Amino acid sequence: MSSSAIIKIVGLTHTYPGTRTTVPEQALIEVSLEVQAGEKVALLGPNGSGKSTLLRILMTALKPDQGTVFIGGMDVYRQADQVRRQIGVVFQKPALDIKMTVWENLRAAGMLYRIPGTLLAERARVLLDRLGLADRRNTLVGALSGGLARRVELARALLSQPPLLILDEPTTGLDPVARREFWHQVELLRREAPMTVVLTTHLLEEAEDCDRVAILHRGRLLAYDLPGHLQQSIGTDVLQIRGEDPQTLGREIGSFLGLEPRLVDQSVRLTLTGPTSLDALMERFAGRIKSLSLAHPSLDDVFVQLTGEHLRAEEVKA
Repeated sequence: MSSSAIIKIVGLTHTYPGTRTTVPEQALIEVSLEVQAGEKVALLGPNGSGKSTLLRILMTALKPDQGTVFIGGMDVYRQADQVRRQIGVVFQKPALDIKMTVWENLRAAGMLYRIPGTLLAERARVLLDRLGLADRRNTLVGALSGGLARRVELARALLSQPPLLILDEPTTGLDPVARREFWHQVELLRREAPMTVVLTTHLLEEAEDCDRVAILHRGRLLAYDLPGHLQQSIGTDVLQIRGEDPQTLGREIGSFLGLEPRLVDQSVRLTLTGPTSLDALMERFAGRIKSLSLAHPSLDDVFVQLTGEHLRAEEVKA
């Protein structure tokens, strides 16, 4: 493991056993990656891609069939108790007691972490102040908006001052304003104290804002790199064309441009690697092209290139 890596995963494989009515499900297949200290890394993929299984393993909640995982140089299976002291977690589903106040929820969590009373009170005060929750200290969690409740969960996860923060789709159910505010608060905290963040998401904008992105699909790690590098790796632009008989149209346009077309959702998609005359293309296929769009590659385009399907289409199917 490199000296600056806080997480090292090698050959991680896990299969959920089947039942009388279901077949075994391969959740992770030979996944290997490293996360450097201080990085913000997104695990990007649809439901069923293996994201949550990987997080459960990192949280020591699940033991895989094979492979090794180290956090801070410690084996997550053999040194689970020590590993748990190194991580803070915001779960996908709310985990607060809605009948308790903000302070009571933090105090209960602090007791589980065995943080002494005076120190717990000071840490809670600082976190509530930094997260804009100081005036909500004695408010019942059930009376908070979704965005404010998520911030309380973030405060609870950070009570032990963990070097690693794990976020399992933390903005699920939040409106765009609350989502932006949540990430703004996370970034403010990262500026004040070194902290590594690993998150799962199927939202492209959240992944694009990370230092590195791991693209997972059906249990396999398909790519792991800087968002910009992933986008640049597939070409300079993505050309999307709609028209009648897209399969034939794609084959002919691909031959005309000397590129390999891909048919996705009844659209012809071509990844351009250099200057292309759209005027010549429109002239050659006049009347057969109904619409045409050209854009720089997104992470969804990377996902399409790797899997042949849109990320959100996979999400709906899953």
